[in-house]
Amino acid sequence: MTSSNPTDLACLRGALVRSRELRQGTTGWARRAAEGRRASRRLRQHARVLRAHYQSLRQHYLLVECTWCQKHLSWQYMDTPLVEVPPTSHGVCPLGSGHH
Repeated sequence: MTSSNPTDLACLRGALVRSRELRQGTTGWARRAAEGRRASRRLRQHARVLRAHYQSLRQHYLLVECTWCQKHLSWQYMDTPLVEVPPTSHGVCPLGSGHH
C-alpha cells in the first residue's frame, strides 16, 4: 500500500535525506579513520628506522661519566663497535665542581 498523502511523502523524503546524510558522514568518518591508521603505521615504521639507526650509531660511542656523581661528561667515539666493552666509561668532573 503506497500512500499519496503529501505529509507521508514529505516524511519519507526527509527520512531519505537524513539517511543519505548519515551515510555520507559515516563514509567521511571511516575515510578519516583509515587515513589516521595509515599515518600511524608510517610513523611507527619511521620510528623503527630511527631506532635501528640510533642503535647502530650508539655501538660506536662510549658514554663518559664522572666517577663520583655519574654526571655525563662526554661521548667518546670508538672505531670498532662496542660488543663486549661496557657502554659507560668513567672520568672525573673538571676541577672546581666540588669533588675532592
